[in-house]
Amino acid sequence: MDASYSRLGGGVLLAGAVLGIGVNVALTIIPSDRPTTNPTVIALGWADILVGLLIILSLPVLVGRMASGSRLLSALGFALLVIGYLAFSVILGFERAVTSPYLVVQHVDLSQGPPLGSRRVLLIGGFAKIIGGIVFGVAAYRSRAVSRVAASLIIASSVIFASGLVPHVPELVDVVGGVMLLVGFGICGLQLLGVWAPATTRASAQPATKTGAVV
Repeated sequence: MDASYSRLGGGVLLAGAVLGIGVNVALTIIPSDRPTTNPTVIALGWADILVGLLIILSLPVLVGRMASGSRLLSALGFALLVIGYLAFSVILGFERAVTSPYLVVQHVDLSQGPPLGSRRVLLIGGFAKIIGGIVFGVAAYRSRAVSRVAASLIIASSVIFASGLVPHVPELVDVVGGVMLLVGFGICGLQLLGVWAPATTRASAQPATKTGAVV
């Protein structure tokens, strides 16, 4: 893979991860579970759309790095994560930024919750994000081309996110799972930038150093 292309993808992935963490934390602090015309929530909706697009556009670079060791799992995990981010960042972000404020201004009754179509999109996106995160994390771990810390965070984030489906579990687990996934992607972005080296790279460098010392 071309080094400049890899660094570009890493920079975009890191930017998306950092921005995504900020959006997740802000949406936890600012009430956004109901339709509103709050300009801050609207701005966060647009920012969430940007996060989804940045992640989706940069993941192929990471998949290219991983494909040599686990091509099928990488492709499957990528496809499912794209569906998940389209649902939870792009579509839900558009709903926060455009659809919900418009409906509030038009005095549409939303007391019964979001439309059925929105709930179906989030349900499909949720399962895609859970399964995709696990598959992608396993592919990253098996490929030995990605830091095991990042791979472990991606897998763990999906498990935590899935626990949100259990009744009476607080919604905070969704935020924790989402942030952990973004931290894992951020580490991958640093790796593509050449800042963070995977364990296998460090391990392979050590024998060479020792050999050089003996010679």
